Amino acid sequence: MIQTQATIIQKETIAPAWWRLTVAAPELPPLLPGQFLLLRCADRFTCYLRRPIFPTPVAEYHLSLLLRPDPDPGLAWLSTRQPDDTLDVIGPLGSGFPLAKNVRHLLLVSDGPHIGPLLGQMERAVAAGVVVTLALGGSRAAALYPVTALPPAVEFQAATLDGSLGYRGPVTDLLPELLRWADAVCTVGSIALYRTLRRQMDQVRLRNESNFLAGLMADNLMACGVGTCLSCTVTTATGLKLACVDGPVFDLTELVFDT
Repeated sequence: MIQTQATIIQKETIAPAWWRLTVAAPELPPLLPGQFLLLRCADRFTCYLRRPIFPTPVAEYHLSLLLRPDPDPGLAWLSTRQPDDTLDVIGPLGSGFPLAKNVRHLLLVSDGPHIGPLLGQMERAVAAGVVVTLALGGSRAAALYPVTALPPAVEFQAATLDGSLGYRGPVTDLLPELLRWADAVCTVGSIALYRTLRRQMDQVRLRNESNFLAGLMADNLMACGVGTCLSCTVTTATGLKLACVDGPVFDLTELVFDT
């Protein structure tokens, strides 16, 4: 873990209200999808609190950040940055998504906009020759990551509550069939999604497989990154853990949700 400067080298619009920043950070060690950086945001409201961001490795020393409109003033500040601006970051922090050598069919699932870690895992899996399906859910088509930005090798399934794209209803309605053939599942989303995935896995899989269902606790407040502030505590079957140091990726079969 180091503190360093990352320089923005490109900013692009990939869909309405979807932006991607590409940054060069030659001093940062390589990141795994799911690991995070703590970003210093120069907003005048909460400039002392760094924000966790989840970049996608794209090339040697280069990372991409997927951005959406956000009410958080710090992240809103980040979305206004331009090429040649510098970002003060600390990292890498936490643990990333696993990708075992025996995985041949990988299912990626999200019901929210924070899918950057899944994009990194998708690229990692495609490069390893793994068959990847990405299942996304949201309120409407505009809330979903644009399918045109996905590589052709990835199968895409969508669910929207208003029926504007794909299946009409929640993405969890699509998952029982997809869980049958998957060798591993990686997900970033709500606690409701994680709870439902856990229940569906118990129903469609013959046994409870460890490391089959990995979820990133993106909504936990990871303020310090080193386990000091205790703001990101999660409850597991073996006791309390900290998302910033023990996660933020967890085996969802180990989490206790109803506390």
